[in-house]
Amino acid sequence: MPKGFTGSILASAGALLLAGTVPAHAQVRGAEAMASAEICQPVSIQKPANLNFGALIATRSAGQVVLGQDGGRSATGGVVLGSAEAVSSAAFQVAGEPHATFSVTLPASIEIISAQSRMTVAGFSTFGTTQILDASGRRALKVGATLGVEANQPPGAYTGSFTVTVAYN
Repeated sequence: MPKGFTGSILASAGALLLAGTVPAHAQVRGAEAMASAEICQPVSIQKPANLNFGALIATRSAGQVVLGQDGGRSATGGVVLGSAEAVSSAAFQVAGEPHATFSVTLPASIEIISAQSRMTVAGFSTFGTTQILDASGRRALKVGATLGVEANQPPGAYTGSFTVTVAYN
């Protein structure tokens, strides 16, 4: 074999290898995408009215007072209802993005206290745990509950607090 012939074969093989790894018609393409975000008004809650079961009289038998979201109250067992003058369901005003849905979280129970005596408030309720804000981004929220009164519950002004939480869905 002639000397130049071997060199030509090797040079041709190298050229073929290079041609295979770098396409002759290589093109780079790209696509553009947009990034976006919307800052929404945070949901908020304010309390214009407290939960107030009103005046009650305890007897020798235990009982309960049910206070509905609409402010109506009733008694069972040994509780006698007194003056209804201060009776009210708790009222809250929720504000946020118009037509947004939000969830409501109520406590399971709380204690209200007068000196050394206690009563339990449980069965907190509202008109649904999922609500929707109106076109102006507002919603009135009413909360009722059930008060447990023990037999011979000592007289006094009983108080306690509870938290209602709202969050966008």
